[in-house]
Amino acid sequence: MRRMRLFWGPWGELRVFTDEALPSSVIGIAEVPARFGARFRPALLRVPLRRAWPDAPYVAVWPDEVVLPDLNEDAVEASDDLAGVVLAGLKRHKCFVCDTGFEVICPEVAIPVLGRNLAQHRIVSGCPACGHDFGKSRIDGLVLSQLP
Repeated sequence: MRRMRLFWGPWGELRVFTDEALPSSVIGIAEVPARFGARFRPALLRVPLRRAWPDAPYVAVWPDEVVLPDLNEDAVEASDDLAGVVLAGLKRHKCFVCDTGFEVICPEVAIPVLGRNLAQHRIVSGCPACGHDFGKSRIDGLVLSQLP
């Protein structure tokens, strides 16, 4: 049985998963909580106006100072538990200066769902390996992890 929390609002429904069995559509981001922390959770977004489209996989990201809601119950909750949450994608980037590679959790700013919450998050900007700013490195995101 899949363990998740279902959130819904006028924007659609968001299924946020715990560490247990995940649907195949989020397997690519299944390891995100182990690598980046518990506030980064695999999620699927379903937009009601686009029923023919498949559910979109994202990383649901809570701000640092917010206590995570209990995600271990199979229950529909009011979207109040999504206070401060943004949706993000897992991407790979290389610094344009030093060529160091990173896995980056990038906020999906083009999606109006929860987009106003981005101000509650700290954006990492610039390459931590060589110290160049975003203007030269083209590295930024909610969190970075250097690739081996």
